[in-house]
Amino acid sequence: MASMEKKYVIGVDGGTESIRAGVFDLAGTPLSFASVAYPTAFPAPGWAEQDPADWWAGLGTAVRQAVASASIQPCQVAALSVDSTCCTVVALDARGQALRPALLWMDMRSAAQAARVAACGDEALGVNGGGAGPVSAEWMVPKVLWLRESEPEVFEAAAGVCEYQDFVNFHLTGRWVASLNNASIRWHYSTRRAGGWPEGMLRTLGLEALLHKWPAEVLPLGAVVGGLTAAAAEHLGLPQGVVVAQGGADADIGMVRSGGGGGIGLGVIRPGQLALLTGSSHLHLGVTDQVFHGKGMWGVYPDALLPGVHVVEGGQTSTGSAVAWYRRLVGEEGYEALNREAEAVAPGCEGVVCLDHFQGNRTPHTDAVSRGAITGLTLAHGRGHVFRALLESICFGTEHIFETMRANGYAPASVTVAGGATRSPLWMQIHADVSNVPFILTKVSDAPALGAAILAAVAAGLYPDVPTACSHMDRVVQPDPQRHAEYRRHYRAYKALYPALKPGFHAAAAAASQAPTAADAPDVAQKQGQQGQEQGQQQGRQQDGADLHSIVSPSILSADFSSLARDVARVVAAGAEWVHVDIFDGVFVPNLTIGPPVVKSLHKSVPQAFLDCHLCVVHPENYVEDLAAAGCAQFTFHIEAPGIDFCCHTAAALCRRARGLGMLAGIALTPETAPDAVFPLCAAGEVDTVLLLSVRAGFGGQKFQPGVLPKVAALRRAFPVINIIVDGGITLDNAGSVARAGANALVAGTTVFAGKEPPEVAVPGLVRQIAEGRAAWPRCD
Repeated sequence: MASMEKKYVIGVDGGTESIRAGVFDLAGTPLSFASVAYPTAFPAPGWAEQDPADWWAGLGTAVRQAVASASIQPCQVAALSVDSTCCTVVALDARGQALRPALLWMDMRSAAQAARVAACGDEALGVNGGGAGPVSAEWMVPKVLWLRESEPEVFEAAAGVCEYQDFVNFHLTGRWVASLNNASIRWHYSTRRAGGWPEGMLRTLGLEALLHKWPAEVLPLGAVVGGLTAAAAEHLGLPQGVVVAQGGADADIGMVRSGGGGGIGLGVIRPGQLALLTGSSHLHLGVTDQVFHGKGMWGVYPDALLPGVHVVEGGQTSTGSAVAWYRRLVGEEGYEALNREAEAVAPGCEGVVCLDHFQGNRTPHTDAVSRGAITGLTLAHGRGHVFRALLESICFGTEHIFETMRANGYAPASVTVAGGATRSPLWMQIHADVSNVPFILTKVSDAPALGAAILAAVAAGLYPDVPTACSHMDRVVQPDPQRHAEYRRHYRAYKALYPALKPGFHAAAAAASQAPTAADAPDVAQKQGQQGQEQGQQQGRQQDGADLHSIVSPSILSADFSSLARDVARVVAAGAEWVHVDIFDGVFVPNLTIGPPVVKSLHKSVPQAFLDCHLCVVHPENYVEDLAAAGCAQFTFHIEAPGIDFCCHTAAALCRRARGLGMLAGIALTPETAPDAVFPLCAAGEVDTVLLLSVRAGFGGQKFQPGVLPKVAALRRAFPVINIIVDGGITLDNAGSVARAGANALVAGTTVFAGKEPPEVAVPGLVRQIAEGRAAWPRCD
């Protein structure tokens, strides 16, 4: 080991809002910190960009200020290391200069591309819920796919595509390398795959060129990247040649600026340990020596921390943010009074149970439209009950993630926690009580910089390895909690909430107003004005019907049933707002197809799909509950079914049953039935959608019959705010005429799933024709 006399290391945390440098001695004690803020641009909804030049400028200033504040000489700095946000993507020219602003980790413009990545079926997707997905738009491949498709000139000109981390290391050392940590957790790189890179995935997506743009070398955490170049040394105010150690993602290396963190900065490097990183959200990073994948979690990422040290990941989207919301709601200046009132409430909050999905659920459900809930309230409850119930719900959500990990082969033996939640002893006690494992609080709050400093110390030879360095940088251990047995009963009540409320969440999401996605066009501001009359609520409520969507609902009758989920995911990614699921009983029509089990499987595999179920059955009333439980989003039945009377009494009752279970209600008419058969239902507001068949029910691939057009026009004149969907023989050639008659939704199976144009062309083409046809809609009588 090298002499440790008067040697120091610098840890740098490249965060979302600023870059922060800390000077540490070899016991892990911070001497000083300095940070420099930089701006983030939000050029469109869901977009977030930063200028890499700001990172580099801020790095120089922060390091110089930190060294000066520490009252040490620059020559005493042995090494430095940088962690950064992940996955923040940069396209560089041959000199390492950015060709465009970086796509920040939170940038979600590539959501459509992420769905296509998830549908490609490659083995590299095992880290995404055991292959069940989804793939986040935050990740590397979806962002690069967006770049290639939306800015092809930038993609072609890029000599390199990398992350914040790699950009900084290149400018520090002149060496072009990637971090094994970043690549494993967000690039679909695997040390267990020949060559490491996801070549099959890239070939499927037409991104083979990316292999030549990514850094050729991938270094593990703590490896020596190189020494400071003369230019970098001058920029940082340090001697030339100071060792630069390979860092990684901020969440894995240490605490992010906003209060998360984990990995090496917390000393979580041994199998069975887990880092719980708290802030506005919770992140759960478990360490294991086994490689496995499973539903409801992300990872395992092989060798993501150290050789043989793998990472399993879970996350909750709204934790501290939900607590802060409640504090603002009740007008408290601080948390002291709320904590006191909550401490006086018994576990279980006398029947008050919350669901912590205020911004959706990341794991284990991965449901972006799930929402928060507070249940069991009575007039005897006070704000202390609600506040404690919120804390308990977050702890229950964490335990559900731990339970999912255990079911897949990983059992956390201890939890090391950092971030804002550590300031609440009550919250920490509930966490430990619920999960029944030791919780360890960190001594150094700035764990990201500490983690980077540990890597720097190892790279400089001041410690032989990372575990040894961690052992010299102590943590404070809190005692193991109690009351676990009592909380098990309340945990069961919490787990029952999501499946009970899910149908309502999805129905509300289907009916909610939806803004145009930024990925549709860069000039979002102009597009929003143009599309304002074409997009809105699925259940239109404005008098002119302008809030109705332009909907394409491809029928799975034309899909490849050997890879049905993949086909459905692809058309959803292409822009199909609904997916049409025909259910035939072999009696109402002379054909037999699928039932609720396939709907359930589809909903599980492609949870983002709006399943538009069309029942050509004799007894639709027998399917309502089963389809709602399976994930059906719209329940459409035939008014000609034997049990449905034309005066609409039973039809109205069935519609109300469907809506009561969280589904939209639709009525279907065969070609022989006049449209006024459903006028009473529509006038009473009982239905959301009317489906008009242009062909004989029961078989796909039939030729469109134009006799349906007068029926469409009659319905649209009478009911300008209802969804009208036409089913049968729809093509790119006749879609315009159907839309002009008054349809805002089209079932197009063969055209989308098996037509001459791929879904990525056919679906947008059909949507465009519907939008253009609205100008010719008949006016209200």
